[in-house]
Amino acid sequence: MFETVKPTGRRTSLVVDPADGRIPPYTAAARQRLDLYREFQLALMQATETCKKQEPSCRGGKYGPPSPRRAERPPVYNHDRLNRTDGPEDRSLAERCMAGNLPDFGGYRRIVQSPGAVAIFYDTGQGQGWQRVIPVGGSPNLPPSVRLRWGDSRARWEGDTLVVDVTNFGPKTDYRGSRENLHLVERFKRVDADTLEYSVTIEDSTTWTQPWTVRQELTAQDEQANRIYYEPRCHEGNFGMSGMLINSRSEERAFALGQGPDPATRDNSTGGAGGGEGNTDPLAGGN
Repeated sequence: MFETVKPTGRRTSLVVDPADGRIPPYTAAARQRLDLYREFQLALMQATETCKKQEPSCRGGKYGPPSPRRAERPPVYNHDRLNRTDGPEDRSLAERCMAGNLPDFGGYRRIVQSPGAVAIFYDTGQGQGWQRVIPVGGSPNLPPSVRLRWGDSRARWEGDTLVVDVTNFGPKTDYRGSRENLHLVERFKRVDADTLEYSVTIEDSTTWTQPWTVRQELTAQDEQANRIYYEPRCHEGNFGMSGMLINSRSEERAFALGQGPDPATRDNSTGGAGGGEGNTDPLAGGN
């Protein structure tokens, strides 16, 4: 089992290519996609006190009556917390217990190797996790018509380095704004008994102006002291999500009877003005 916490070295960025350690700029098309999505997020926020007070989470937005866009579908598949709870897909992946992503640069990984496959379990925290089973042997990727949330991974050995080619991501994928055109080339190399070097080249010509590469070193953990327990306390469709949906329906019924505020004036996206645990800001450029 490996994890990513280790003493800081001389390298100051996970990004090793470009050499300046910065993620390349978005393309004009990607910037337009992200701006359209942000406009939709802000429209759902405009009747809240958060926008009235011009809190940072509503920068660029305006205060006014509830937007008619509250009935619209998002311009892209939603991964953040929208200021609306019409259904689970209005909520963030973390709230839906679907926080795993690829590439992944945090948390524990349990790696099990066999002659024909490598299995990796990713612990993403709070009882969430997900599993990859990667065929080894150079078999071709799936046909382009088959699309998967975490893509289709196919591995081969180049000397002592396991090279994994990942394609066929689906439209519900979202890695920093990249969706079905995301292409990853991962490399896993055992540096010593306790260190695994992981690097991944990230490419999508419709999202970034050039490919970029991230590298990190994973440190082996004690197999007894740091076991991953497969406790399904956070899973898709759990009681927490049901409670959120029931609460929203109750607010709507109360408003219809004149017994409560318009739900559109409530900030259910950022947790309200101020801060505090869990009040992350999905409008502050998380993509």
